[in-house]
This record gives sequence, structure tokens and C-alpha cells, in this order.
Amino acid sequence: MADANIDAFTRSAEPATAQVQVFTRRASGLVRVMSPYSAFAYNILNIGVIFPWVYITTLAVYPGANVAEGILLTGVFTAFLAVVYAGLASAMPRTGGDYVFQSRTLRPWFGFAITMTVIGTFFLQWQALAGWLVATLGLGPLFTGLGVMYHNTTFLGWGAWFLTGMGAFVTTVVASAIAAGVLIRSFRWFVQAQWVMWYGFLVSFVTMIVLFLATPTTTFISEYNHAAFVILGPMTNGSTDYYHAILAAAGQTVAGPHALSILGTLLVAPVALTSLGWVGYAQEQAGEIQGATSLKNQMFINVGGGLTAMAMMALLAFVMVRTVGQGWLAAAYGAGAGVGPFLPYFSYLAAVLTNNPIVLIILIFGIMMNAIQVVFNVIVGWTRVTVAMSIDGVLPKFVSNVNPRTHTPVYAHLIFLVLGGVIYAWVYNFAVINGTPWTTYTLAVTCVATIMYIGTALGGALFPKTRPEVYKVAPIAKYKVGPIPLITICGLIAVAFSIWMLYWYLTNPFLGVVLAGSAGAWSVGIMAGIFVGWVIYYFVRRAYLKSVGINLELAYKEIPPI
Repeated sequence: MADANIDAFTRSAEPATAQVQVFTRRASGLVRVMSPYSAFAYNILNIGVIFPWVYITTLAVYPGANVAEGILLTGVFTAFLAVVYAGLASAMPRTGGDYVFQSRTLRPWFGFAITMTVIGTFFLQWQALAGWLVATLGLGPLFTGLGVMYHNTTFLGWGAWFLTGMGAFVTTVVASAIAAGVLIRSFRWFVQAQWVMWYGFLVSFVTMIVLFLATPTTTFISEYNHAAFVILGPMTNGSTDYYHAILAAAGQTVAGPHALSILGTLLVAPVALTSLGWVGYAQEQAGEIQGATSLKNQMFINVGGGLTAMAMMALLAFVMVRTVGQGWLAAAYGAGAGVGPFLPYFSYLAAVLTNNPIVLIILIFGIMMNAIQVVFNVIVGWTRVTVAMSIDGVLPKFVSNVNPRTHTPVYAHLIFLVLGGVIYAWVYNFAVINGTPWTTYTLAVTCVATIMYIGTALGGALFPKTRPEVYKVAPIAKYKVGPIPLITICGLIAVAFSIWMLYWYLTNPFLGVVLAGSAGAWSVGIMAGIFVGWVIYYFVRRAYLKSVGINLELAYKEIPPI
């Protein structure tokens, strides 16, 4: 059924100087083709069990951090945010997700500026990052593994090329073009293709877990040293023991765990939030999810998806650290990073554990499918949010043009393909600011997204007060703790947790957001500047529409119908 979630405006027949008299709403043209289970799988894939820095970034600075426990801590707190998403989505299952929730429960200008900063702007970087994942976690280790297996320099060369800026850029352009083409043709095509991505990923994940569990540390050391020797040859001192050379470069002699660092374990959380914070991402296209008004379905999609992803991430962290050694993993991404043939991304470490090409292909295929799904879902989220904004009237009308035959927003897809899949992909892979590569700012996306989480969580907490007429008939309204609505309690906990995460991002340079000196001021300043710019845009757009007889505020007094 069509999702009539988007607003349109018509002027009265009176002169333009008169107040607007008529406000009508039109259907978006999008259709509900994604089942709750498909949305559940979509949420887990977009949460991103495969994001590699979750498992190594904190260890490089705090070698005693317990990565698995840090992931579990993050997952427990983001579950409260997931409840908020489920409650808001079952009450307002509309395309636009965070934008609709915040603009209808808080203030229109705030909801627009926050989501436009995060999804409308920083998702350009996320698209470049998605292509980087395909190249770095999929194609790179696939060809490197085959090259090591067959001592084939051509394969090794291909594997190395995908790790270069040009390799990642070309991969992003190609993957984005394919994804945009499929999504333009039919969202239903993507839903069907996602089953290959989902089950391929599950098979790869199980294969990886089994490989790590079945491999003793001594065997890993032998296989890693063999791979390093095939790729690099002997070291200058004639040794081929790259494993212990990495430890030595970090001033270590053993690979076992360091004394537990409580601070380090806590600081796993802001990195894990890069994945687990997106527990409600499926709601950006809520107008295309079947049974979206059901709180049970929404809890399954958001809370269930988030907790499942949390468990998978914690399991992967546990078995990887157990096999390769925590001290070594910390050294391989820290002081010893330049010694080995590749950074200790989990797909590379798992790839050296097998000499069977079929197992290698099975292992990498699903990881690559998950990375490709990220390419798709970034496009889906961006286009659906901007379509909702466009038909509300705050973005130009052509953005919300939905093809009546394919039921897809063609222009929105093309805009994002050019901006994110080509232009920003070049910036991400090649730009240098004050001597710092742009890739250093990768986690800035999560820093900014944390502000969006605060906005949605706060909107959920205030939902019973700011939109009582909607809340009273919402499925979550019957759930309270004493006299206090459950969504208010969960919203306040999620707000507090997100503020805590934002504090860590703004005060810890190793997270790649705040850097020393002028680079730090630049990174924070540009994020704040983008938000202020969109606030200014909102009020200029509102003034312009008013001058031609359209009252933008009327859009936000309505909850888009299903």
C-alpha cells in the first residue's frame, strides 16, 4: 500500500499577500514491500558487525581494554534508544524516521537541521566509507589470501591495490552506481537481493567464528608469519617472525592480556556506538515496512536487531582476541602497525587461517555482501529522509519526485550518487587537511550522529507531553512504570548515555574527532558550522515560502498519515 506520509502545499486563489488558506497532503508514491523480518535483517546489516575499528581502535591506546565487555555495555544502553525508536515508529511509521520524529515532537527547525547535518551531509562521508569497506574488508583480503595461498604476485598486487586510495575510490564509484541503479529500478529488487547479502553474511560469520575457535594461538602465529613472508619476504635482519617483531616494536614480549583497564573498557563504547547506535536506522524508510504500526514488530526490528548485533560483535571480539592475543592485536594496530603486511582487520586475520580457496571465498563473500549492503542502506536512508523533507516543503520539490512506475525517488538517488558516490568519495580517499588525511575523521560521523540520537531520545521522552493526541492512541502508551511512561524513562536514559558518548568524542583525540592544535578546532568548528548553516537555511526557506503564500509551519502541525 502506498505510504501517504509526505506533505504538499497549495496556495489559495487569493493574492500572494494573503495568508495561506489550504494545506493538502499527497502520497509519497513509496510502497510497503519490506517485511518485519527483512527489516530486522536490514537493521543488523546496517548496524555493521563488520566495522573493523570497533575491535582494535581502543586497544591501540588502552591495551588492557576488554573489547567484548565494552561492546556489551554499549548494546545494553543502546537498547533503551531502540525502545524509543520502536515506540515512536509504531506511532508514526512514516518515511523520514528521525526527521519526522524530531520535527513533530520537538521543534521543526531543530529536527530538520539535526537530521540534515547527520544524514543529509555526513552521510556523504558514510557512502565513501561504505565503498572503502567493500575494498578493504572484501576485495583486498580475498585477493591477498589467494595470492598467499598460491604464491601468486598478480593476486597480491590486486589485493594491495584495493587498499590504496584509488582502489577504494574506484570501488566506491562502481558499488554506488550499481546500488543506485538497483534502487532506482525497484526497492523490491533490493529487498530480494538483501536475502543473498543476509544469508551470505551469516554463513561467513559462522565460518569465521569456527576458524578462530578451532585455531590455537601457536598455529595463528605460524600462519601469520607465513603470509607475511610471502607478501614481504624476510625482514632486514633475516627473520621471518613478524608476529613477535610487531610485539617488539610496541615494547612487548608477550601477546597475552594486559592488566584490565576499566577506562579503556569504557572507551570501547564510543567506538562501538559507530555500529550499535544505528538501532533505529530502518525507520528512515518506515513507510516501506509492512506492519510498521505494530509495536511488537518494531521491538523485533529495533531492539531485537540491536541486541542480536551486539551479541555477534561481542562474540567476534572474544574469539579473535583469544586466538591472536590481546597484546599482539593492540601492538599490530598501535606501535607495531608498520611492521606487518596489513593492518589487523578481522577479515585479513581470519583469511590467513585457511589454505582452502573455497573456505576463503565463503569467508570473504559474506563480509563483502555486508559491506555492499552498507552501500545500499546509506543511499536508502539519505533518499528517504530528503524525500520526506522535500514534500514537507523544506527542501525543493524535485527532490521528492517519485517515479509512479518504479515507486522510487529517482532524482534523490542521482543527487546522492554524484555527491556521495563520486565527489565525496574522492575527498574521503585523497583530501588532506593541515597534514591530516581526511580518513582520520572517519569517526566524526558517529560524533555528529550522537547528537541526532540525543534529539530522537529527547523527542521520545517528551512525546507524551508535546504530542499527547498522538501518544494517547500509540501502542506504547499503555506501558508505564508507575505513572511514568516507559518511552519517557527509556528516552531519558538514552539521552544521558548519548551525552556521555558525545563527551568522550569531544575530549579524546584517539577517537579521531578532536585532534591537537588547529586540526581539533577545525574538526569541531566544521561540524558546528554545518548545523548552523542548515538552521539558517530553514529560516530562509520558511521566509521565502511565506512570501509566496505558503506557511511551512502547517506541515509540522500534522502527523503524516500512513
